[in-house]
Amino acid sequence: MQQSKYFYAKIYGDKALITSPESKSGGEKYSYDCPTREMLKGILDANYFKPTIINVVDEVRIMNRIESYTQGTRLLLKNNKLDLSAYTYLTDVKYYVKFHFEFNLDREDLKADRNFAKHEAITDRSLKRGGRRPIFLGVSECMGYIEALTEEAYETDPGYYDDSNRGFGLMFNGFIYPNEPGELLYSAYAPINMVKGRIAYPRPENCPIINEVSNYTFKKPQLTKSVDEELKDYE
Repeated sequence: MQQSKYFYAKIYGDKALITSPESKSGGEKYSYDCPTREMLKGILDANYFKPTIINVVDEVRIMNRIESYTQGTRLLLKNNKLDLSAYTYLTDVKYYVKFHFEFNLDREDLKADRNFAKHEAITDRSLKRGGRRPIFLGVSECMGYIEALTEEAYETDPGYYDDSNRGFGLMFNGFIYPNEPGELLYSAYAPINMVKGRIAYPRPENCPIINEVSNYTFKKPQLTKSVDEELKDYE
């Protein structure tokens, strides 16, 4: 499959709440120790996305020490009653991300918009401007930031876990989205391991555990601007 060149980005923020699925059903929310592939993909989509392309996370470096804290949170329940819950956040997070994009071959109607050079130019310029849309580290209360990074900085900047290996166990990795309305949505899980501070995520379709979630209702997004028009906005 053809793909774009590799891009490098720094993603960081004061705190993150990458909610584990098992803690979503109750009032207490607990964060994974490392980002999920799906969260990083969502951040890259906020930087630049069109239905013509699919952003793919190749690797992430965990740059800062993994630390967390628990904070009491007041929740509004039914009948305007209040309850106290505990949310566990990661603190002072910084990730270096290597990624590329591929064309969405399921959208033959967008074939005329497949221009690697112009989509690459827009991705680069979006990174340099801090992204096109707000960045959230897991949830909307955890604002994040994205910046362009050079390949040299990605490879040589010192990270806290450069000499460490760590297993994070079985984690949610990403969704497998349907191509047509009415088809099923699937969630994919895989054991995630960090080797010398780096995590290479499997693609969701290659994960050992894939669960059926539900019928996923959606409308196919329409192309509002061609890549030529988008590029002109940056010029």
